[in-house]
Amino acid sequence: MPRILDELLLRPPKVFVIQTRGPLIVRDLAELVELSGRTTLRVSFSITTNREAVRKIYEPHCATIDCRLKAIRELRAAGITTFATLAPLLPCDPEELAASALEATDQDIIGDPLHIRSVKPHGATTREATFAISAKHGFSAWLEPEFQREVTEHIGATVCQAGRGFATGTEGFGWLAQ
Repeated sequence: MPRILDELLLRPPKVFVIQTRGPLIVRDLAELVELSGRTTLRVSFSITTNREAVRKIYEPHCATIDCRLKAIRELRAAGITTFATLAPLLPCDPEELAASALEATDQDIIGDPLHIRSVKPHGATTREATFAISAKHGFSAWLEPEFQREVTEHIGATVCQAGRGFATGTEGFGWLAQ
């Protein structure tokens, strides 16, 4: 990433978006601050659940949720526009997850459920391993479109009560390019 940032500093694009779930990004904070002065920089930080036990099951090699939230706060404190992106939504307490995202960032909240091919005919979808993990741990409902709709509605209601916007899919991710 440092070499990429060096090149971007030499030739900044109009908009540059970083999608990550890795707190290592704060290592490059000085370069990100400099880049944000030359381009529209957005960091979209994936927060998938508020339950550490769930994160360990689905994302065993990824940073903890607390580390991700801390990184969002550090980026925000440095003046970097940072979105908490609740995607892909893993088993969680929707209201608590939304509250954590709202506390960490001052931006609107983006969300996206796990995608299954029958609902999303094109583009990225949930990997087969997720179906097996979900079945093994009793989380298969999280793959059902109606259940996902209810979860995103709960998150959206919590976010809207806080006076912020919430969107999923193309609409939500489109905010990053604005």
